[in-house]
Amino acid sequence: MEVIIAYFSKDLNFIRFFRIGSIVLALHDGSDVFLEAAKVFKYSEKELAASVCFGIFAASWFILRLVYFPFWVIKASSVDMGKYLNLSEAYPRMLYYVFNVMLLTLFIFHIYWWILIYSMITRQLKNKGQVGEDIRSDSEDEE
Repeated sequence: MEVIIAYFSKDLNFIRFFRIGSIVLALHDGSDVFLEAAKVFKYSEKELAASVCFGIFAASWFILRLVYFPFWVIKASSVDMGKYLNLSEAYPRMLYYVFNVMLLTLFIFHIYWWILIYSMITRQLKNKGQVGEDIRSDSEDEE
């Protein structure tokens, strides 16, 4: 969904949404760095560093994608952008609604992913601070 938003925001017809698409990419990349660092530390068996990076990742995820994204980006694209577009014409109105539906869909994905991250946090706390195994990679060890 993020790729689609970025593509359409850079398209000539969506030129007014270019800044919003760029901000969406920047907000998503901000927390990904900490997730990758946590994975590197986990794979190198440095549990404390992995736990710290995962905590920073979870905090940055919450702030960037569940606070800034809906209250800054979605508000700017729905409320503020409506002031600048001529919504009485069919084409700008269609662009406005399609782009905002994509942003709201991405926000729904963020909520779902936060539920998964929160369950990982609770598992980590139950394991006395150690980052648990990735449930997606269990099949590698069984072979």
